[in-house]
Amino acid sequence: MKTIQLKNKGWTKDEITEAKSILDKARHHDLFFSKIVFWSALFVIVLGNMALSLILIPFLIIFQTWLLHVLIVIIALMMGAIYSFLITDIGHLETRHHVAASILVPVIALINLVVIVIISNNFAREISATKQPYNQWLMAAIFAVAFILPFLLHRLWGLIKKE
Repeated sequence: MKTIQLKNKGWTKDEITEAKSILDKARHHDLFFSKIVFWSALFVIVLGNMALSLILIPFLIIFQTWLLHVLIVIIALMMGAIYSFLITDIGHLETRHHVAASILVPVIALINLVVIVIISNNFAREISATKQPYNQWLMAAIFAVAFILPFLLHRLWGLIKKE
């Protein structure tokens, strides 16, 4: 309510000032907790991505290329959906938080996947596996496209809803 409306309802100047102070304090706490949730969720997404990448190592060694691509797309879509939720649905954050997460998470995910593919190729070579090594850049590109797709679809859906 506006100050004039509160005065018309019989509020004193001190009561109005106190109410504004309480509301401002609540906004500050909302911002503080939103930042904690944001950075915690970002940390969990990065750790989850690393864990999933480590789980992929045996599959990288035994799966055929097309099956591995399907698996990577499914995992990337799931991680991308969580990421999209994080970026778009946590309120009270500044643009710099969204920009940081928009850059940080995909870069870490791509680097992580490239490293895991290199490790699995080296491991397969050491155990004398007969399959050809995977192209880590192709795997990273497939992962990146599938990872960003939920975010892009969410943004597109938002634009369609506005019209």
